[in-house]
Amino acid sequence: MNQDVTQALSHTNFSIVDVTIVVFYLLISLLIGLMVRRYARNMAAYIGAGRKVGTWLGVATMMGTEMGLITVMYSAQKGFTGGFAAFHIAVIAGVTTLLIGVSGFIVVPLRKLKVLTIPEYYEKRFDRKTRVLGGIMLAFAGILNMGLFLKVGSIFLVGITGLSNSGIALPLIMIALLALVLIYTMCGGMISVILTDYVQFVVLSIGLLMVTIMAIIKLGWGHIFSTVAAGMGDAGFNPLIEESGFGWSYVAWMFITAGLVGSAVWPTAVARALAMKNTQAVRRNYMWSSISFTVRFMIPNFLGICAFVYITASPEAADLKKLFLPGHGLEGFDNLYAMPVFLGRLIPPVFIGVITAAMTAAFMSTHDSYFLCWSSVITQDIIARSAKMDFRKNAGSP
Repeated sequence: MNQDVTQALSHTNFSIVDVTIVVFYLLISLLIGLMVRRYARNMAAYIGAGRKVGTWLGVATMMGTEMGLITVMYSAQKGFTGGFAAFHIAVIAGVTTLLIGVSGFIVVPLRKLKVLTIPEYYEKRFDRKTRVLGGIMLAFAGILNMGLFLKVGSIFLVGITGLSNSGIALPLIMIALLALVLIYTMCGGMISVILTDYVQFVVLSIGLLMVTIMAIIKLGWGHIFSTVAAGMGDAGFNPLIEESGFGWSYVAWMFITAGLVGSAVWPTAVARALAMKNTQAVRRNYMWSSISFTVRFMIPNFLGICAFVYITASPEAADLKKLFLPGHGLEGFDNLYAMPVFLGRLIPPVFIGVITAAMTAAFMSTHDSYFLCWSSVITQDIIARSAKMDFRKNAGSP
């Protein structure tokens, strides 16, 4: 990074008090995860929480898992570059999830089969070799996908805390976060994941509500709309025109990815359906989760829009224009930094610690679910079935 970039990113309200808040939150999450490890007595409890998850806990853990920091960051980036036109992604995700809940498409039949993983269905439908192959493909794709999470998490921490990304501090923090998540996930399995996700859901909800209100107060509701209209024109509101950066093809693609795949096919989401106590709970979970699936895109979209308005129109953000706006100097700087940099300057001390804890919660809640999901696939569907072992003998009552 050149000197201008380093100086611009170092302007933040993050303080030692905020560090204390974040560390305290992390210790609470670890304690909760370790306390419930005694309940993971068999494979059904470890992977599927004994299939005893009710509707409301399921909604909370679904929100905690699916609204990961990577979703927040990339959704904010869409808002920064596309304005209110990016809201179509949130609408599509919410409507599709609601329809899946009403119809029970895919998730209810899977729950009826009492499988613990998606590849287990492959064996029921086809044969053992198909299960192993499907497990390999799912695990490989999922682990590669996780590679993006660390980069995006580090971008957020650099942007909101002013931490340098060129020293050893940032890698150590990321390693410590991963180690913490791995410890409580390994000890308690899905039970630890669901309970810590619930806490993370509460912290994340409070944090997002706080920062949204602060952004509106700081910028002004009318000013936000007028700045987007002036800076983006119709493209900032209509996703169907090509100038928006979206267009018909992109919107159609979102129906498949953000809608169908994200809620009914992606293994970490389906794992919640497989952990529900019955098919009625699965339907209710998806119907109510349609709200959270909308929120998980819309609020980050809005924060990205606020970052655009702040950088475009605020006098105190003059040093950021040449970083993030074309034609103002430095070109090619990653606009993923825009939202966390905006938050770092917007939110006062103490409050910024809560927000950072909330976003750290988003980071952790995604990783714990992914760790459990892919490790379950590797052990249950690849290693065990390749060796023709059956861990389901110790799985307990379905």
